[in-house]
Amino acid sequence: MDARSRIFRIRSRTVRAALLAGTAILTAWLAPSGARADSVSLTWTAPGDDGSVGRASAYNLRYSETPIAADTASWWSSATPVGTMPAPLTAGSRESFIVAGLGTGKTFYFVIRASDEVPNLSGYSNVAVKLTTGGTVNLATPTSFSAAASEGAVVLTWDAVPAGGPELGYRLYRQGETDLNPALLATLPLSTASYSDSTPATGERYDFALATYGASGESPRTSLTVTMPAASVDAPVVHGYPNPARDQVTFRLRVDGTSDARMRVTVFDLTGHRICLLANAVFPPGENAITWGCRNDGGYRVAPGIYNVIVEGPTGRAFTRLAIVP
Repeated sequence: MDARSRIFRIRSRTVRAALLAGTAILTAWLAPSGARADSVSLTWTAPGDDGSVGRASAYNLRYSETPIAADTASWWSSATPVGTMPAPLTAGSRESFIVAGLGTGKTFYFVIRASDEVPNLSGYSNVAVKLTTGGTVNLATPTSFSAAASEGAVVLTWDAVPAGGPELGYRLYRQGETDLNPALLATLPLSTASYSDSTPATGERYDFALATYGASGESPRTSLTVTMPAASVDAPVVHGYPNPARDQVTFRLRVDGTSDARMRVTVFDLTGHRICLLANAVFPPGENAITWGCRNDGGYRVAPGIYNVIVEGPTGRAFTRLAIVP
C-alpha cells in the first residue's frame, strides 16, 4: 500500500468500524464534475455508518488554493470549511454539492471527511482539483415565464434552471399600480417552476419579475404584466371549516345555476406546488360538501402552514386560504 492510500485509513483503532466506510468516499473518488466562474460542483458516493451499510451522520468538506503536501493533517487544519452541508444519504448513494463564492480563474483543492454521531471521523478522501474559469459570473435568466390569472389568484410558471451552476434559487418580484418600486414577493429553491400568488386585488394590474440569484448577485429579470379579472357573480364559491384545521377539513362548494357542472378542486402550497387534487367531478347546483384529511396526493400528512385551495369550473375560478396547525 502506498503512502497516499494509507492516509484514507482511520488512524485510531478505537474508532467504530462504521467509519471505515469513510473510505467509500475514496473508492468512488471525490470528483469535480464541473466548474463555473465562481463555483465548483463536486460528486462522490456516500459512505456507510456500519461498514458499507446505513448512513454517516455528517460531512466536513474543506478547500484551499494551497496544494496538499505529505502532511495532510496540517493542510486540513488550515483549509477553509464550506460550512453546513446536507446530511449524508444512505451508503452507496450518489451525492453532489456546489461550492459557490470562489475566486475566478484560480485552482482549488478539495477534501471531504465523514463522521458518525460520536463524532468519530473517517480518513481523508482523495484530493479533487479544479480550476474556476475567469471573467464575470453569468447567471441564467429564467425562460418561458407566464401567468394564468383568475379571481383572487395568479399562477406563475417558468422553465426551471438546471442545477449544477452558480444559481442558488429564484427571486420573484411584484409591483402594483400604486407601488413606487417592485417588492420581493418570494425567494424560491432552484427546483421550483411555479408560484401561486393569492394576494392580488380583483381588477388591479400587476407587474411580476423573476430572476435567479447566486453568491455573486442576480441575473437579469424576466417580466410580465397581469390584469386581475373582475369578480364574477356566477363563479363558484368555496369555504373550508374549521379554519385553522388540524386533522380534517370540510369544504362547502356552491355551484350556481340550474345545471350540473364539472369542478376541479386543488390544494397548493404558497410556492405553487400542488399538494392534493381533492376533486375533479361533476357537482349538482347548490351546496356541496368535500372532506379533506389534510394529506397530500401520496397519502402523507401535510406540514403545518398556509395553503391555497383553488376551484375551477365552467364559470370561472375561485379560491380560499386554509391554515393547518400542528
